[in-house]
Amino acid sequence: MSIRIDDLTVTFKNGVTAVDHVDLEIPHGIFGLLGENGAGKSTLMNLITDNSKRTSGNILLDGKEILHMGAEYRRHIGYMPQQQGEYPNFSALSFLLYMAEAKGIKKKQARKEAEEMLELVNLDDVKKKKVNTFSGGMKQRVMLAQALLGGPDILLLDEPTAGLDPKERIRIRNLILKLSKQKIILLATHVVSDIACIADKVLLLKQGKLLRVDTPNALIQSMEHKVWECKCPKEQIEEMQIRYPYGNLEQRKDGVYMRIISEQKEDSFTLEATHMDLEDVYLYYCADAKG
Repeated sequence: MSIRIDDLTVTFKNGVTAVDHVDLEIPHGIFGLLGENGAGKSTLMNLITDNSKRTSGNILLDGKEILHMGAEYRRHIGYMPQQQGEYPNFSALSFLLYMAEAKGIKKKQARKEAEEMLELVNLDDVKKKKVNTFSGGMKQRVMLAQALLGGPDILLLDEPTAGLDPKERIRIRNLILKLSKQKIILLATHVVSDIACIADKVLLLKQGKLLRVDTPNALIQSMEHKVWECKCPKEQIEEMQIRYPYGNLEQRKDGVYMRIISEQKEDSFTLEATHMDLEDVYLYYCADAKG
């Protein structure tokens, strides 16, 4: 199974183009959609779930236009939206049963699946507690559980770790990796660590345009000779931050260093970085940090 996107464009009435002639092939695996807030990630997600109208272009599932597939297409999709809905009168279990009914899952099967999904996301012991009493991380796990109802082949996860503490972020990231076998998973985020170690490919999106699609390793290699470092005495940190607003400060055992993205070496750069990572890639391609 694969999703093919051809020349996909969305232009709003105010003239803003949120998705700009995107071409993309998404087979099985985890695909990290990386970009700043406002880059068009959520719009692209809503187009793939058929929740938004496109201006032009096609979205094909195994060669079939999704607009012509109707309910058949929706059975393949599990969607975890960025914004958590408020369901003050629902327990975790009753919310999943409600969502199962909306998905057309029969009652007997719905109960079985809801119990299984809550166990999978480690919420089985609080399944009868109201969702509005849960922490942010627990609510995110409920939303992931509802996306898994019906055994979808395609998971669309929009900012699944937004607002979570590091422990919850790791928990959800590990769970996504566990789920990735034989599924298409598209994970939209601006948090680099969410996808750095689990994505098969990274999609870099900026102002609606797809800049690059490649493996994390290939993208990191593209940063060779573009990442520099210099040691920053305390009295120079503020000056360096003004000069390099995207410079990333790191505390090391011998002092504070600044990592700088630049296509050319300046005299103030002490040395070329020997270690690059996906955060450098993000700053270079998505945040215009290059000098």
